[in-house]
Amino acid sequence: MGRGRWVAAGGAVVVVAAVVAVVALAGRSRPASAQTGTSTTGPSTTGTGTTGAGAAPGAPIRTITVSGDGTASGRPDTATVQLGVQVRAAKATAALEAANGKAQQLLDTLKISGVKPDDITTTNVSLYAQTANDGHTVTGYEAGNTVMAKIRDVGRAGVIIDAAAASVGDDISLQGVSFSIDDTGAMRAAARREAVAAAKAQAEQLASASGRHVGSIISLSEGTTAPPPLAYAAGTVPAADAGSRVPLEPGQQQLDVAVTVVYELV
Repeated sequence: MGRGRWVAAGGAVVVVAAVVAVVALAGRSRPASAQTGTSTTGPSTTGTGTTGAGAAPGAPIRTITVSGDGTASGRPDTATVQLGVQVRAAKATAALEAANGKAQQLLDTLKISGVKPDDITTTNVSLYAQTANDGHTVTGYEAGNTVMAKIRDVGRAGVIIDAAAASVGDDISLQGVSFSIDDTGAMRAAARREAVAAAKAQAEQLASASGRHVGSIISLSEGTTAPPPLAYAAGTVPAADAGSRVPLEPGQQQLDVAVTVVYELV
């Protein structure tokens, strides 16, 4: 009897050990992917994601993806003008020398008118031969010098253009005017607020229609369309027409922001 009980007890020990080994092996063989979910979200739809901190183990996060647009407008505070001189002469050296003198007069006038040296940039210097109709006979030379001036007081842009034309005379050329907003930070902030608010309103409407509520933001991305400079082309401005201020209207510029937001549905 004592030997039989020892065998039975020993058999129980073997059985228990086998069960423990099976349980241990099962724990080691569980794939890591079994602890995460999958994502099937699409635009403006709900889907599933990885388990959140507040969800039960294995429960997916349901999300909704929406977009929103925001717009802000502002009046340009900077005018950029392309001013230059064009001089013709029989000899190349004479044309270049005359253009250099006129260009210096133009630069001096811009600085006296209040344009800072850092806001004046030479954009082109040229010298080329002029030919007759046969395309070979040289009849003279033309030299040019063009600068880009950034005028930070839009209201004075017309006055400064007039002063430049008066100082250079008939050799002046105006190749274009553009307007821009130097600092768009405040406009961008306003457009962002409007875009995010629009996205949230859309998410709340869709969530309410599906019997759920909008939770926290999972992700947010932004796309911005900066206002391009408003450009106005112009031709040569004769000195005889420089008696009155050049009329300029900077108008309004618009900045657009688009956001895409992924919210949790609860």
